[in-house]
Amino acid sequence: MIRRETLTSRVFDYLFAQIKSGKVKPGDKLPTEKVLTKSLGVSRTCVREAMKSLQALQLVSVRAAVGAVVCQPSPGAWFNAYLFAAAIHSEQRDAQTEFRQILEVALVSLAAEKADHLDILAMSKSIAAYEEALMKGEPPYQADIDFHTAVVVASKNPIAEMVWRSVVPPLTEQLRAATPIVPSGPVEGLRDHLRIFSAITERNPEKARSAMRTHLENAERNFLIARSASPVPSAEKWTGTNNS
Repeated sequence: MIRRETLTSRVFDYLFAQIKSGKVKPGDKLPTEKVLTKSLGVSRTCVREAMKSLQALQLVSVRAAVGAVVCQPSPGAWFNAYLFAAAIHSEQRDAQTEFRQILEVALVSLAAEKADHLDILAMSKSIAAYEEALMKGEPPYQADIDFHTAVVVASKNPIAEMVWRSVVPPLTEQLRAATPIVPSGPVEGLRDHLRIFSAITERNPEKARSAMRTHLENAERNFLIARSASPVPSAEKWTGTNNS
């Protein structure tokens, strides 16, 4: 069985090759999600995830009622895209992200069953703090961490909470480093938090698990892009014209 991540990487490779070769030029629109799904024989989820990566790498701009339009890539964008293309084919996965998938997807299900009014209030306050940070143009990583902590606390599992708090310091640094490199990440993260919060308040464990799983997949993609990114001096040496 082919993993979805492999199919997503193939969609990314295909679209990146179209841009890199000049078959689609800056200002051109990429095929629609429906067309790509049919022509490549993959799910809409794969196409959507690949498109998110291209957008985060600043290779395309996705506009409502218009679709995905190819940007004029900077030297740094070309460089980071090449590194990201190589990274997504690596079989290695960030251990911290993998652990979060195991821990948080399970705990959010418990939170949907056990959260009390104080837990809901804590999540609501973290979302409000997140929105305020975005309005001020500030990195919302502390509000991000606070939301996930509130979810873990709502699971009413003291051992899980103890484990989670040991993850918080390195996770905070990861978020701090990734935010400037993937500017679309915080807005996407807020949308994900709202979906998770909605599922918890609806007392829907299955919906909560699905929302958390999607959120962590988005976070993993953004972290991979940030990890792949090169310092500006190196990126400026990249011409972006080598198609080999």
